[in-house]
Amino acid sequence: MGVRKSILVRIRLGFLVIVILALGILVRIFDLQVIEGDKWNKAAEEYGLKFMKVEATRGNILSDDGSLMAVSLPFYRVAIDPSIPTDELFNESLDTVSYLLSNYFEDKTAEEYAAELREARASGRRYKLLSKQLVKYHHKKMMEEWPLFKEGKWHGGVLFEKVDKRFLPFGSLGRRMIGFTRMDSSNVVRGVGLERSFNHKLAGVSGDALYQRIAGGDWKPVDNDLEVKTESGVDIQTTIDIHAQEIVTNVLDKHVRRHRANYGVAIVMEVETGEIKAMVNLSRTDNGDYIEDYNYALGAQGTTEPGSTFKLVSFMALLEETKISIEDTVNTHDGKFEFYEDCVMKDPVYYGYGKIPIKSVFEKSSNIGTSRLVFLHFMDKPERYLNYLKKFGLGEPLGFQMMGEGKPYFNEPGDPNWSGCSLPWISIGYEVKVSPLQLLTFYNSVANNGKMIAPIIVKRVTKGNKVLENYKAKVINEKICSDRTLGILQGLLEGVIERGTAKDIKTDQYKIAGKTGTTHKVKNGTYVDNYYASFAGYFPADNPKYSIMVAIDDPKNGAHYGGSVAAPVFREIADELYVRGVEKSLPDTLVNDGVFPMIQAGYYKDLQKLADNFNVKNVPLNTTEWVRAQTSGDTVLWSNNTVQEEQVPDVRGMTLKDALFILENQGLKVRPRGNGRVQRQSLSPGTKIRKGGVIYISLG
Repeated sequence: MGVRKSILVRIRLGFLVIVILALGILVRIFDLQVIEGDKWNKAAEEYGLKFMKVEATRGNILSDDGSLMAVSLPFYRVAIDPSIPTDELFNESLDTVSYLLSNYFEDKTAEEYAAELREARASGRRYKLLSKQLVKYHHKKMMEEWPLFKEGKWHGGVLFEKVDKRFLPFGSLGRRMIGFTRMDSSNVVRGVGLERSFNHKLAGVSGDALYQRIAGGDWKPVDNDLEVKTESGVDIQTTIDIHAQEIVTNVLDKHVRRHRANYGVAIVMEVETGEIKAMVNLSRTDNGDYIEDYNYALGAQGTTEPGSTFKLVSFMALLEETKISIEDTVNTHDGKFEFYEDCVMKDPVYYGYGKIPIKSVFEKSSNIGTSRLVFLHFMDKPERYLNYLKKFGLGEPLGFQMMGEGKPYFNEPGDPNWSGCSLPWISIGYEVKVSPLQLLTFYNSVANNGKMIAPIIVKRVTKGNKVLENYKAKVINEKICSDRTLGILQGLLEGVIERGTAKDIKTDQYKIAGKTGTTHKVKNGTYVDNYYASFAGYFPADNPKYSIMVAIDDPKNGAHYGGSVAAPVFREIADELYVRGVEKSLPDTLVNDGVFPMIQAGYYKDLQKLADNFNVKNVPLNTTEWVRAQTSGDTVLWSNNTVQEEQVPDVRGMTLKDALFILENQGLKVRPRGNGRVQRQSLSPGTKIRKGGVIYISLG
């Protein structure tokens, strides 16, 4: 036999042996897991061993600028196996460790800790939880330098068991929108909000680790290393502007408290992109406080009869179906109109409006005028009117990114509740139910030149700096109505502010377009004198940036109309957003152009010294520590710019150094943009400060 042939024979024999061994191993594994599986599982149970699920670190929820809205932070349970340290190590460390534990946790004396550790060691316990309190990561690193602890788990017996805790850096801000998840008794994930809706992204992939049962029924990890590694969840970046969210929360909270309302809703949507910039829901608790408890903006409980804000839908249908002119007139009679014997429509004013132009019907929100027009043109073909509602996107849910969206509803011929009253009542927002978000989407389409887009609240999924997925708003209807209809409706919405039911929120700084709504609520099948007040609109009307929906349920203290309850909320939110830069509303300098541009506002002694050095005449006018500059001819007049406790100061015109000093001393987190002096500030001067709140300042 040749050398070559001999080598080949040996290689083949070696390969055959390896194959036989591999087959033997596979057979044994099959035997252990399947044939003898029950036997070894029982043996493991006798020894108290069990593989248990270990949750992965959950992904973060981010605002539109990357700020953390929800994050999982690592905490640790501190335990010890008191049987592991040697007698010498245990005894020489005991007093010091007991003192340090007592000083850190502050739940027991050093003597009590020492006694418990001695007793646990004497009784042979293999696991002793040192405290129910969880330890932060940087405190864990500190503890690892303590006597006994620094010996590690193998010599010191100390165990740090990681526990991820969800943390909301902005506190209760947007709490219900962010939501939560939990596992029910059937191991099914339950929850609400973004946490539940995007759980499949945030949760990651869980792992397995071996645990051992110890006395008392507790389980301790056999090793800190996982048998099956976890895979952390990915991050979701929302469209939420955290500062806009804070503005809307503060404004809405003030008004629901003022009216002792059942709940309040406010949503801010960016017109062109469909991005939700703020979504706030405040519910009244039994003790009269207001919290984020249910998403009325989206959910079934918030899907309700909208009232007169729905009249925009009816007018769109009328203008698309007919050639009526808004200068035509309609008789609204003396405040009452009988369609049938048991079907009497009333207007908001008891004396009625008489014969008025159609545009005034909309501006004054005449129920009789609107319902008569719809009844006249659609009474023989109600299905055609209802088909317009479907065309306008009000027949189906939006398919929003968050779970729990309520389904819109309107009465239809053939339904048990359909009657001769149905068509006129639907035309003014009764016998129809939509959520605030659905109605806002419709109004946004009018602001967006007829393009209806589905709102979005999550714009991308990321892992580190890598973008895994991007989301964009889906186009529901490229052109919801004709340009003729669109132009008329935009004019009507502006007329409501100029001359109609919302004229009290008119401002000279920018133009608003919108519609008020007031609905009687149903209790036990009957309409009662409890109300649902709303306002939907957009601004600036001539170049829309944001559309906003406000709804306040069951306002009290006398006021109940949409124009007096909900519209002011819209105006305050719009004012705050406008100041932030929707349009340039503040001058670049706060003194006359070309005169002392370096002197605007700041610390009195510094500015006075500056003026003196440049030989500029200056006169104090009851000056305080902080002042603002005015001019009179060639003289600077210093006027008070008092900083009040718990109120937002006016820092416009100040240097960044001065602005930071004042704002941070008031407990605000400052987000500056640009260079130079402060031109604009996001929180209005004089408004109440929420500790830890954020203020954006623009410099130039």
